[in-house]
Amino acid sequence: MKDILKMVYGDQKEVKLESQVFEFGLIDDIKSSMKEANRGAMKAIDLANDAKKPAEESLKLNKALLNKIDVVIKKAKELGINEVVSDLNKKRQQVEINIKEIDSILNALYKI
Repeated sequence: MKDILKMVYGDQKEVKLESQVFEFGLIDDIKSSMKEANRGAMKAIDLANDAKKPAEESLKLNKALLNKIDVVIKKAKELGINEVVSDLNKKRQQVEINIKEIDSILNALYKI
């Protein structure tokens, strides 16, 4: 304790130990309060990190689906099945929207 006081206050002749105990207690209280105040944020960061992998997998699957839709649209056009082409174009638009939204979510998650 004496060494700590000497490091903090140097060669001062008079040191009040009672006030030092009080100040060290305040520091401990602040440290404890900081841990408590940050607990929610740390939990949120953990949840965000856990969300990355399923979002990445969903993005990958949606991109593969988009390619599959393109192949089927091409074949349907060759066969002249316009109803199928029209229906698949609507589905393609939805998949493109999904990809943009997932990509946006991932960009936000990567910033955390």
